[in-house]
Amino acid sequence: MFANIFGNYLIRKRILTEDEFLTIKMQLDKTRVKLGLIAVSERLMTEEQADEVNQKQQLMDRKFGDIAVSLGYLTEVQVERLLAMQGNQYMRFCQSAIDRNIMTLDQIEGALDYFKKENGFTFADMESIKSGDVDRILPLFLPDIPDGPYKELLAITFRCINRLASDDISLKRGYTTSNYQTGAVAMQEIVGDYNVINAFSGDDKGILAIAEAFAKEFFDTVNVNALDSVGEFINISDGLFATAMSNEGMDLNLMPTRLSKDPIEINGSLVIVIPIFINQQPLDWIISLG
Repeated sequence: MFANIFGNYLIRKRILTEDEFLTIKMQLDKTRVKLGLIAVSERLMTEEQADEVNQKQQLMDRKFGDIAVSLGYLTEVQVERLLAMQGNQYMRFCQSAIDRNIMTLDQIEGALDYFKKENGFTFADMESIKSGDVDRILPLFLPDIPDGPYKELLAITFRCINRLASDDISLKRGYTTSNYQTGAVAMQEIVGDYNVINAFSGDDKGILAIAEAFAKEFFDTVNVNALDSVGEFINISDGLFATAMSNEGMDLNLMPTRLSKDPIEINGSLVIVIPIFINQQPLDWIISLG
């Protein structure tokens, strides 16, 4: 998920073209991160030291880490930590971009610093984003909201998007309002001991992105079948939420999903709107309380 969040930011800032981002992304799973790149990124070695070790590797049959330790550049403990980071999404993004001469490490780190400042993220926040862990990432893009069961609904729905629809997900920071004017929309109300609405709204491309990703089929247009696919996805997420809450003694009922191609207004004591991108297409994810 790091690649999607950061990649979409780079596209919006015109640092990368969409084609360049797709080139990087298509190679992520095939990219093997070099230990020297991680060591330089973690400020444990300089680029000159990493190059020196790489040159020595060409002359002897030894691992990068072993040579770096013998030269006094790294400790064995540091090598173990760096090896554990080879699967890190951030490092794979860096290696893929560098291998294809699209961005240098300095350019990536510079852009990442701007991304951090623009969003007001802390160092710990950035480590969560770099990890690619959906449970660590989602809270960073939520507005300042009080605790409540709806946070579990947000977490469950986000995991369902990643597992059941698409892992090509990106987010922008959400906001709150008391009413929201939709585009095309699929929504479901949960009633009982706790009342909340879970909805997705957007233009045709956004709605079709989640509909097709979940249904695994193509829709020509935003018709009843496409909206029904989004509604079915919401129903699954809400059902998992209702089950989780029933285990805590809460009685909840799912109302029939509501589908509309025409704009409607969603009201509530607190309406949370999270701009989300699925397969590069934007739509709004709405949670309404009360």
